[in-house]
Amino acid sequence: MFASTTTFALLSLLGLSAAAPTPVELAPRCGSLSYPVLLQQFSEAHPTTVYPNTHPINGDFHVSREMDPVTGKVSNRISQMVMFKDIPAGSYGCQLNVAFPANYPITTTGNPVLNVYTFYSGTDPAYIPYPNNWSWDTFYPRSETNPAPFGEGVFGTINFAPGQTTVINSEACPYGGGDVAFVFEIADWVWGSASIEFEEYSSAILDEGKAGVYLTYDC
Repeated sequence: MFASTTTFALLSLLGLSAAAPTPVELAPRCGSLSYPVLLQQFSEAHPTTVYPNTHPINGDFHVSREMDPVTGKVSNRISQMVMFKDIPAGSYGCQLNVAFPANYPITTTGNPVLNVYTFYSGTDPAYIPYPNNWSWDTFYPRSETNPAPFGEGVFGTINFAPGQTTVINSEACPYGGGDVAFVFEIADWVWGSASIEFEEYSSAILDEGKAGVYLTYDC
């Protein structure tokens, strides 16, 4: 009888242990993905025009440049700014990525290899305002008296293509949190006229996929 009682007690304890809920980690997972919230173009042909944010319109991403085949003189340049907002404080390893589904429509001419530059804004590099009054004349031509607010040297080089998934490069996230932006231009060494255009797309809510550039980071 004593043995039976002891056995029953042990089995009861085991049953309670098995029924007890397993502790769940309630802290949010670090690491996240950010989609662009600002897509703004700067046009050499219209140097004082402040172009709208195409992100809520059609997601138009457009970079181009013309070159005289005889003299090599470049003209009619269009550069593209892409901005990611509100990177949390304490984040690190901000990584710029690109992904396109197979057969995604990308319109190109020439050899549109792109140089990518980190963009800085005024005295607070972690804040990118929009709406803003920025145009081609705000940043170009680059000179000692009018230095473009781009990072020191090329951040990365990329040639977009359907079916592509790759990392462009990574850098430190803004100290204390903030915004991150990049500017895309036809690479200086590319010979001839070149252009690229596509629709930047993302569905962050439904996670239906993405096309274009996006940012990942850890914390």
